[in-house]
Amino acid sequence: MYSGGRSYSIKELENFCGIKAHTIRMWEKRYNILTPERSDTNIRNYTEEELKKLITISILNRQGLKISRIAHLSDVELLHAVMKSADSEEESIDFFNPGPLIMSALRFNENQLRRSLQMHVEDKGIEIAYIKVFYPLMQKSQVLWLTDCLSKTQEQFIGFMIKSVLIDQDNSLEVPASKETVVVADLSEHNPYSTMLFTKLLLKKRGFDVVYTDGEFTVDEICAIQPIKPFPLLVINPGNVITDEDLKELLLTLIKKMKLKKVIVTGRNEHLKILNDSKIEFAYTPLEIAAAIDKI
Repeated sequence: MYSGGRSYSIKELENFCGIKAHTIRMWEKRYNILTPERSDTNIRNYTEEELKKLITISILNRQGLKISRIAHLSDVELLHAVMKSADSEEESIDFFNPGPLIMSALRFNENQLRRSLQMHVEDKGIEIAYIKVFYPLMQKSQVLWLTDCLSKTQEQFIGFMIKSVLIDQDNSLEVPASKETVVVADLSEHNPYSTMLFTKLLLKKRGFDVVYTDGEFTVDEICAIQPIKPFPLLVINPGNVITDEDLKELLLTLIKKMKLKKVIVTGRNEHLKILNDSKIEFAYTPLEIAAAIDKI
């Protein structure tokens, strides 16, 4: 299914996949999904094959498939499921041809790829360009890496170039902050598609005063913003590792403690059925995030 490459520590797997080390260990013990080699001092070392498998598992898990079900899928079935999910996402938006952009990445042609991305921005605007081109391109490139059609460096090259275009667009945006303050907080290190950066750009474009650091927050750090710069609105990516019950408790605590008017939760494809609160909205895709922001 997967091939070659360097070895990775469990911390590196955590950073790549957004799955906490203790969860990886639990999955190994309970479901035998990975079989890392161990050093003389009992330190786990994972192959690139196992990294790809864990990323495949994390994608399916974020989309709502339970780990107990995933664990019973063969390597071929795992890849088929990921490719099917990527195809269905493409079908939900206008189809685009990623070929020329992928070819630029294959050659590491920065100028060509940047010009191509910029042409999409000039033609469609940054918002539509990200939703209809950049986001599906990053999804496609990840699947191509998982199937050994792109190297890891080529896949990361695409993500970096898109991130740089988003930053350029954000820096050039001259919209006065005429609305309330919004904190955009990422509780997970795993943000592969620059979704939170795109969210920040959307909010700024709509006139909100945005607090965002492009780094991982803790809950305490989110709360510490309030005395310095009071905010009634929060966009939060809790990652996919936190349980539904813990997420419910976290969201209700934040709303009560900071008197929040609205919380938009990203990064989880499956909405919490145990949570029914008009102040909380789940938004997974860029299109859903834009729609949720427009409701504020």
